[in-house]
Amino acid sequence: MWRFRSGTPFLRNSEKYYVSTSLFFFASGLYGIFINIFFFVTQNLGSVIFYQTAFQASQTLFFVLGTYVMRIISAKYLYVAGNILRAATLILLFFIPLLSANAILFGLIFGISSGLFWGGNATFSLEISRSTNRYTFLSINSAISSMAALLSPTIGGFLISTSSSGGLNRYVLDFSLSSILLILSSIASLFITQKGEIGGYFHIKETIIREDGYRKFRLFFFFSSILSTVMSTLMPIYIYYVTKNYIITGIYGSMVAATGFISNILAPKYMARLKKHTIKILIILIFWSTLFLLKGQFVTEIVFIGSLLILFFLTPISNLGMGEFMKYLDHFKKTRHFWINREYYLVSGRILSFFSILFLVDSMSIYASLSMMPLFSLSLLGLIPVLKKADN
Repeated sequence: MWRFRSGTPFLRNSEKYYVSTSLFFFASGLYGIFINIFFFVTQNLGSVIFYQTAFQASQTLFFVLGTYVMRIISAKYLYVAGNILRAATLILLFFIPLLSANAILFGLIFGISSGLFWGGNATFSLEISRSTNRYTFLSINSAISSMAALLSPTIGGFLISTSSSGGLNRYVLDFSLSSILLILSSIASLFITQKGEIGGYFHIKETIIREDGYRKFRLFFFFSSILSTVMSTLMPIYIYYVTKNYIITGIYGSMVAATGFISNILAPKYMARLKKHTIKILIILIFWSTLFLLKGQFVTEIVFIGSLLILFFLTPISNLGMGEFMKYLDHFKKTRHFWINREYYLVSGRILSFFSILFLVDSMSIYASLSMMPLFSLSLLGLIPVLKKADN
């Protein structure tokens, strides 16, 4: 479809994938932070945690069920279906009052679309990236996605803060724009000629992995999700709680995206040096997390600085670990059971993080919960078994 007269593709499949995911992450930047803020403002922090927990549980279930569906439709169309369903769920918030009033129910329904999307994306992206340098593919995709999400949290905060409506209607422009972008992401992915896995026998018992060399990846996925979950969930809520300002909260999200973009742009150039000093960097990140112990007049600025310093190095390190995982999967003809097993450990780490946040806030306060960041950062030690074996 997109071709020059010579027959040369206008965009390669990997580039079309970058377009699709950039639209997806632009939309995610608009709604991601502010769904949490919506439940926090209209209900409480517990509702945010219950929404996130229900979302993760539903996402995992439909990640698995989507793999069964992959017997008859390709991973590509699971990816498309998940995007469209996610857009529809955001719009239904404004037509079904029970969804906005019940955080658990919304999380369960929203998780369906996420499970289908990420279940399809796993083998879809694996096939697209097979003929490329994996680390470069992941870094470019992360950089483009971060750039796409660079302005969207601030735009979302502006749309919400300038709305004259109250309650859920305050979020109507933000969530509607998100839905439109998700539909456009689906359309862009339809032009990709590769389809990911399709067909073949699959049973849930296959997701219990006993392959040699996989144990270190279990540790990597479980521990890699802990600190990132705490930062993506607690930090924006903390900033809104302190400032009561949607735009400042959105600016935080934009600065996180900007940090990810810069980090991913620089990462391929310094990949060899990064591999050589990965363990030292992890130790430095743990040390930097002690910034969150500081209190006083500039505590909001400290949260910004501490978060961005950690994310600047955590992003390429995560890409390095994922690159090792994808190279490991190249030895297998079918990989869907590995992706599901990965999801088990990611979700377990996230749920542990959610309830740790809830426990800390209930037993102390949102202010005091920041003092536990050095403890959460110790989870980075679980990344070492994968990272120390990365090819030099």
